[in-house]
Amino acid sequence: LIKQPETWLISRDQLVAEVKGIYAGLGMFESKWIAVENAHNCPTNKLNDEQWQALIALHRVLLHEHHNFFLASQHPSASPALRKLVLKYA
Repeated sequence: LIKQPETWLISRDQLVAEVKGIYAGLGMFESKWIAVENAHNCPTNKLNDEQWQALIALHRVLLHEHHNFFLASQHPSASPALRKLVLKYA
């Protein structure tokens, strides 16, 4: 018998608030990434190791936030409208 991970109950209102918060964070991180990308898009601007590490860390955060958005919107307690958000914002 395989032990299942412990889960917590969440109300639909809490889930909607969680998805909204994640989406707001996505917008913030995407804006930051665009600003960094535009600043270093010029061929004469070469990134040093520290800047590369910061850019990679920002990509990692974006990936994790997108994953969190997907997981929260596909939660078993999610309404059909909440589940469709992934398709709307894909």
